[in-house]
Amino acid sequence: MSDHRAFVASLYRRHFGELSRFLTRHVGCRELAADLLHELFLRLLANERAAADIRHQRGFLFRCARNLATEAASSPRWRGAGRADEPSSADESADWLCPERRTDDRRTLDRLLAAVENLPPRCRDAFVLHKFDGLSYAAVAERMGISVGTVEKHMMRALEACRAAARNGATPPWIGK
Repeated sequence: MSDHRAFVASLYRRHFGELSRFLTRHVGCRELAADLLHELFLRLLANERAAADIRHQRGFLFRCARNLATEAASSPRWRGAGRADEPSSADESADWLCPERRTDDRRTLDRLLAAVENLPPRCRDAFVLHKFDGLSYAAVAERMGISVGTVEKHMMRALEACRAAARNGATPPWIGK
């Protein structure tokens, strides 16, 4: 094994764990973090001259890792070409890059929609009028012919159902199945 390859291998062994944790926290996805980390070491292997000039190895590796995470947030290579509906700012969170996160978010959304759908009809109507149509409690009360206090009770019930659905998928016992 050449000196350069041995040097990069030693960096990999010494810093892989902490770099992996750093990138996972930074991009929010373990698989993407692993891909980025492997890309970092591949680039280091390919550039023997730059690797020889490293004075502060740990700092250099963390800076490279952060730069790759920023690149991943804005590059079609990492997020899939032609995805116009995705955020493109490098400063935004890269959670959306992770397929696991997207699947979890979709399941949570499905649970929330099911929770709203399973609300009693008047409760659901009050919730939809306030949250989706943007009406104030007073406007909802007027439209539905009920008191503002009743709207508040409907909203508390609906929000509790949404919280329960978002937490763990469980629905409160008062919601029928």
